[in-house]
Amino acid sequence: MQVKTSAHHCLRISLLPTFIFTTLLPLVLLTACVGPMHEQVLFERAGTRIGLQTDLSTQRSSPPTTNAHPRQISPQDMRILLGSIEVSGWSGILLGLFQERHPFPVFTVDELDIIAGPIGQAFEQAVATERVFFSVPGKEKPYPSEKERIEGALFFRNQYLHVVLTNHYAFSSADPGGGEERDPRDTKGMKLWVASPAMAAIVPIEQEPVWTAFEKVHISLNPTDVLIARESKPVTTPISKTVASTTPTTAPSQPKMAETDQRKTTESTSDQLHLQVNELTNANLDLRSRLKEQSAEIQTLREELEQLRKQIKPRSPTKPSTKSSPSSSTP
Repeated sequence: MQVKTSAHHCLRISLLPTFIFTTLLPLVLLTACVGPMHEQVLFERAGTRIGLQTDLSTQRSSPPTTNAHPRQISPQDMRILLGSIEVSGWSGILLGLFQERHPFPVFTVDELDIIAGPIGQAFEQAVATERVFFSVPGKEKPYPSEKERIEGALFFRNQYLHVVLTNHYAFSSADPGGGEERDPRDTKGMKLWVASPAMAAIVPIEQEPVWTAFEKVHISLNPTDVLIARESKPVTTPISKTVASTTPTTAPSQPKMAETDQRKTTESTSDQLHLQVNELTNANLDLRSRLKEQSAEIQTLREELEQLRKQIKPRSPTKPSTKSSPSSSTP
């Protein structure tokens, strides 16, 4: 009995090894290089999830590094740090090209009430190779949704708190069509900011985490500086009741009014300077990020050019011409 095999079936069989080596093998090797990924949920309530996950950036660094975990931080301090982070973005590329950025807090007051404590407790349980992740749904319809949420992670390393944001329900993701899920590389034009008077930290290049293509939206804070800036309040001295009762009520003198106006002007100028420094710091961080991406692209192009040079075969040496040069004719 002869078994007939169609040419189409033979072609599919012959292409199977090529598919395995070109598609599946690189994924297996990549997984082996960065190690296993695990995730543990420590807090879950009304769709909000907080827990620990493997921080692969510790393994991508050369040499490998570790995070400053476990870390003890009070819910009040954690609330101040999280409340100082702002985000801007847009829904759709065309709209973003003509839309001015208006940063607003990443988390609402109600969301901070829920997540500040659990995130602080998660840092107490985290080890040096883990980071804390958060996933918060919106409260307005059609939320809660598994697609449009506030998602990201944060970790302490050296003296900095690094925060990465991968999604925010305030900005609608682009529709890939065909009923497909949201592309995780779609960052919706998001950018993180630090609310004045606090400022983002400028991390030295050698201490900057190695971010992936899915972690383009990130920012770094110096917790000590942010807590000092956000908690600083003008010192007010209460007026004694005895002095107030014995001192007659008179209109403030002209020198005191001038002093008050001068103090207000100084405070206003200081706030403007803080805002300008904050904007310059964010612009510097953005420029450094773009420069780093361009350096990586240049290195990739150099490697591809070197491969092309190796693939081009050297040309065979040209043979000397056998034709003799015409001799000069004599008259």
